[in-house]
Amino acid sequence: MGDDGIGPFLFNELKNYPELKKFELYELGVFGLDLINYIEEKDKLIIVDAVYSVNNIGELALLEEKDLKNDLNLVSAHDLGIEQTVQLLRMNYPDLKKINLIGIKVRKIKTVNNKLSDDIIKKIPKIKKEILDIILRIV
Repeated sequence: MGDDGIGPFLFNELKNYPELKKFELYELGVFGLDLINYIEEKDKLIIVDAVYSVNNIGELALLEEKDLKNDLNLVSAHDLGIEQTVQLLRMNYPDLKKINLIGIKVRKIKTVNNKLSDDIIKKIPKIKKEILDIILRIV
């Protein structure tokens, strides 16, 4: 759905990068509770998703678990929301060492089309490079 589809788009762009071969990558679309099924026996989780912002479109925001509060109005409008999903993950997997969100700032998350906006498309090369840099740095 418009720029909210940046996560699945980036999955398809990055899934065959040699730098990411040592990681398990999943494209879960609207993940919510489905994410819990993929976490067992993992020690780190990095979620890449669109986050709503009116400024700095196409820039990344690296959020740690402590930054994901119920009153945070950044994350996209998925079924439970990232904040609640992270809380459930923490309850079910207390040994999970690290949870991060790489948020790509987008202006429109509820668009009725299946294309990314021109603002996001022209920033894709920079977004991909920054995501790779962040992933390799924080693991």
